[in-house]
Amino acid sequence: MRRQVGGSIKVVASPGSGFSAAELTAALRCWPGITELTLRVCNAASTLAPLATASLTSLKSLSLREQFVLKKAGDAWGPLGLMPALSVNLAATLRVIDISYCVSIISIDAVGSCAQLRCLWMPGCGSVSDLSPLAACSKLEELWMARSCGNVCLSPLKTCPKLRKLDLRVCHSMLHGQVADLQLACTQLADPSSVEVEGLVHELQPNTQSVVKARADHGLRCLASYRARSQPVAGVVPPLVQMLGCPVEHVWRMAVMELKTQARLAASHAIATAGHIPALVHLLEPHHARDMQTTAAQALRLLASNHAGNQTSISAAGAILPLVQLLGHQYSAASAHVRQAAADAIGSLAHGHTRNQATITTAGAIPRLMKLLGQQASAEVQEAATSVLHILGVEGL
Repeated sequence: MRRQVGGSIKVVASPGSGFSAAELTAALRCWPGITELTLRVCNAASTLAPLATASLTSLKSLSLREQFVLKKAGDAWGPLGLMPALSVNLAATLRVIDISYCVSIISIDAVGSCAQLRCLWMPGCGSVSDLSPLAACSKLEELWMARSCGNVCLSPLKTCPKLRKLDLRVCHSMLHGQVADLQLACTQLADPSSVEVEGLVHELQPNTQSVVKARADHGLRCLASYRARSQPVAGVVPPLVQMLGCPVEHVWRMAVMELKTQARLAASHAIATAGHIPALVHLLEPHHARDMQTTAAQALRLLASNHAGNQTSISAAGAILPLVQLLGHQYSAASAHVRQAAADAIGSLAHGHTRNQATITTAGAIPRLMKLLGQQASAEVQEAATSVLHILGVEGL
């Protein structure tokens, strides 16, 4: 029923078996110093009662994600309407609360006692219509409430001056209309559209219900299609970098493709400062799929093109050696693309950058590039290799 990983404990149960309040109480007593608590499907409202008396003093994160807390009503099961009460100790330490898709919750009064709260996830809590408890959470930085589309007033958030992320995906236009007024009090608040991707990625966590994952996946695909634009999208780079770590393969594939588009649209500085370069270099490693290596190399080429700062940063991140190794892929129609992408990226890194030229030569690029001039390589690969050799000052070509 319970699992401890480092300082965190996860209590998990199937809808059929559930777990009791006594079991939860015992688990909390076993690990008084836990920092993260994740609770899944309960079969009675009283199951979460121990949270009201818990003496935990180090808990930072509480997740009741997709928690359909139930209470017996005759022979039927009905939803619990209130968020579970929290003890004074819990309220004093909690930084993150996740009640995503707890569709039956109608009140978040318990959150109001969490003076240290930094982040509240409540997408899908469409029955919550009162955000006034958050007025007491002056340190709140992130509020994720996609699909929480009741008649909500955002005014209580004006007492949260540190609020910087507000997710209003699939919410009534009336909510979006309140954002401009809210930004006068919360000067760090970004445009809600800039956090869409991050909210969607959160919904793709492995333990998320399949219907929620499907919606998030569809949303990401729509965004990727919509963003075949002519100018970069403000604020989109950091969440795209976060997507590179998503466990769902086609999501991080999509992220790399979109980052390549952003690089082409002259968002190089934002991409570099967001920590995107090391993440892309990681995708050049041998265990990644060949098409991912190709796309990563193409994105690095765009970032390095005519940008001395990015040329230096990409080299410092260790990109040159794996790019040189990609030149040696066995000849095949499928590998031709990755060899060409690697050669093009090396050319962009070498152009006008003496130090990178020396590093590329030391890494053994010249013999591999010369080999690409053989008859087995495509005309495109040979052209890319010739261009790099010229940049490196190789004579006799």
